[in-house]
Amino acid sequence: MAIVVTQTGSGETGGRDAFDRLTAVACAAFDTPHAMITVLDDDLAVFRAGVGLDETSVPRLESVSHVLVGMGPGAVVVVEDALAHQDFCKHPMVVGPPYVRAFLGATVCTPDGAPVGAIGVMDVKPRSAPTEAQVRLILELAGLAGQLVEHAEAMRQEAARLETLRLAEDMVGVGRWRYEVTSGDVSWSDEIYRIHGVAPGAFSPSLEDVFGHYHADDRAEIQRLVERALQTGEGYSFKLRLIGTDEVERVVAAEGATERDATGRVVALFGVLQDVTERERLLRAAQTNERRYRLLAENTGDVITRVKMDGSSKYISPAIQQLLGWTFEEMSGQSTDYVHPEDGHLVLGAIGKAVKTGEPTRLEHRAVHKNGSVVWVECTFKALRDENGHVDDVVVVIRDMTQRKALEAEVLEAKETAEAAARVKSEFLANMSHELRTPLTSVIGFSGLLQASEALPDEERVYVERIATASEALLGVINDILDYSKLEANAIEMDPEPFQVAALVDGAAAIVEGQCVAKGLSLKVVVDAAMPEVLTGDAGRLRQVMLNFLSNAVKFTGKGGVTLRVGGTPDSEGRWRLRVAVTDTGIGIPAEKIEVLFQRFSQADASTTRVYGGTGLGLAISRRLIEIMGGEIGVDSQPGEGATFWFEAPLTEGGAMGGAVGRLVSGDEDLAAPGGMDGRRILMADDAPGNRELVSAILRGLGLEIDTVCDGAEAVQAMQTGTYDLVLMDVHMPVMDGLTATREIRRMQAGTGHRTPILALTANVQADQVARCLDSGMDGHLAKPIQIPELAGALAHWLAGGDPAALAS
Repeated sequence: MAIVVTQTGSGETGGRDAFDRLTAVACAAFDTPHAMITVLDDDLAVFRAGVGLDETSVPRLESVSHVLVGMGPGAVVVVEDALAHQDFCKHPMVVGPPYVRAFLGATVCTPDGAPVGAIGVMDVKPRSAPTEAQVRLILELAGLAGQLVEHAEAMRQEAARLETLRLAEDMVGVGRWRYEVTSGDVSWSDEIYRIHGVAPGAFSPSLEDVFGHYHADDRAEIQRLVERALQTGEGYSFKLRLIGTDEVERVVAAEGATERDATGRVVALFGVLQDVTERERLLRAAQTNERRYRLLAENTGDVITRVKMDGSSKYISPAIQQLLGWTFEEMSGQSTDYVHPEDGHLVLGAIGKAVKTGEPTRLEHRAVHKNGSVVWVECTFKALRDENGHVDDVVVVIRDMTQRKALEAEVLEAKETAEAAARVKSEFLANMSHELRTPLTSVIGFSGLLQASEALPDEERVYVERIATASEALLGVINDILDYSKLEANAIEMDPEPFQVAALVDGAAAIVEGQCVAKGLSLKVVVDAAMPEVLTGDAGRLRQVMLNFLSNAVKFTGKGGVTLRVGGTPDSEGRWRLRVAVTDTGIGIPAEKIEVLFQRFSQADASTTRVYGGTGLGLAISRRLIEIMGGEIGVDSQPGEGATFWFEAPLTEGGAMGGAVGRLVSGDEDLAAPGGMDGRRILMADDAPGNRELVSAILRGLGLEIDTVCDGAEAVQAMQTGTYDLVLMDVHMPVMDGLTATREIRRMQAGTGHRTPILALTANVQADQVARCLDSGMDGHLAKPIQIPELAGALAHWLAGGDPAALAS
């Protein structure tokens, strides 16, 4: 088998010299040309020395050293003629160079008796057996070799230790120094030079150099420590400021010790020095942060804790005692032990989510107080990761929300109370509207019929006109209150439809024209020639605001006149910004009163309520309506010089106009009886005799036949026995209300292919009430008090076979 050759390191030269000398002595003592000392490792027998040998190692299992180590301490192997020896006759060093024939060797052991190798002498010719003296000699040489092996190992370990120390100095910035007292020599390691801001070996330092580099305020301390060490032999340590050659101030930490001679006299000082500048900075910052953290944690009302992944807590701020009654020292076990049993899985889930996502996780849950009560808390979980990205623990901030939960319950209760109050208010307004509109229906309706009578004497006509005016004013008050209530509840929505501007303006002016004539006022209408003919918007609400301005102008103007100006300009978004202004020559408004005009129940002077009347809601309603449209509203006035009320609203130009029905139900025209209605039969269900009498009079005047009933049950029975072209149905009636009656009639007609139009004729005018009418199966809605043009238009539409879409247009 071939010999495996390895190279030994140059670091072992000192040890090899001693081994070489020992093998030379062995050759001389035994008069042999070759000698060797080997040490075994796992695979090889390594030659630590060899005389006349070129090899540095042989395979362990083929070596005589392996045999000797196996034989143990004190073993000796004698080979007189290798070629005649059955175990060694084929050894590589026998059959090849150096052609060994005779061998004498002994086991090499360490001082503690552990066999580690062998020593042997070899001859190239056979030899007789060694003498007893020669055996003792080879054993002695083996003992010396063992000591050399131990010494070489010690030197190797020392070299390794010194190299490790050098590497440690480089890594942690620690340098070694030494001061010889007798000679005054100072020696520095390379790191000491670097700490002083100079290249290693740049100069040979003295003790004065050492002292001179320290900060002036710290120099006396280093001198005192050194002098005490020289006198007492005691070591020292310090942390002082050092000014390097590079003028950089550093904080250094030192450890010093003394070396004494046999008499106890100090002969040297030595120690280590480390640059701790950055560590001190970080330590100060950490201490500052720690103080701030603990100050915050221990003085905040929130509990701050760190939960380890095993569920235990290694820190809980003192606020835990106020929250749960426990101190940190009293708390033990898992953190979830203090969570309400029904919420434990929620907490574990939140922690898992925080760990998985890396994002803060918030959770509201219940905790258990020391006294057994339940405390509601809000927790925020944030996972902390180490430099390797592994979660170390989870920081939890716990806030007491028991009071907030109680407040939430109170707010919820208050909300429910407010909603109940709003429902009561809504029901009250609905009931009041119904109760007021029902008698007003008769008052306004019959006064209208009397006004239309040519047989009415002039004096009585004046009385009737007064009744009509007062009832219309009362209806205006009711409408204002309902409108403002809806606006407060944000229950009004705009209903934009195309409309003719001229018709809107003329219709509004026509309504106040009679009032102007009665007071001797002029009424002037000015429409800008550039005005589009058709705009799209909520014409009804625009008319409402316009009429409010006109009515107020007429009300507060004693002489002169009222001017209505309508115009506007295109805006940047392609819309037409409609501007309407009403100017009067009335009493005017003081500047300090203008701001309150558009507030509810406000007028420029409280006395005007007594003189002129009114609710003080009209302008407030107008402002809210214009704001909902996205417009502006305002007034310009001086006391005694009249006033100009104006508004601007963005509207879309153009749009497809509705048909005749839309104009018919607008209330802007005085209508004769529409054609095609003569002889048609109408059924009216209403529990108020006055309303039945009034509607009967109106419809007979339109050429219609009418039957009336007192409640919904009679209406259903009438529909079973008679044939009617249309039904006018009140809602609030005894026995059976109008909604139930409508549903019953629709059930009766289901599958017959016939559907009689049913129109609600009711004082229920709020949006939700109208919706309930339509949901029950009614086809349309007419409000009380009755507007004859609106009633006539609706009858004409439905008796002509119309549909809701056409009526809406």
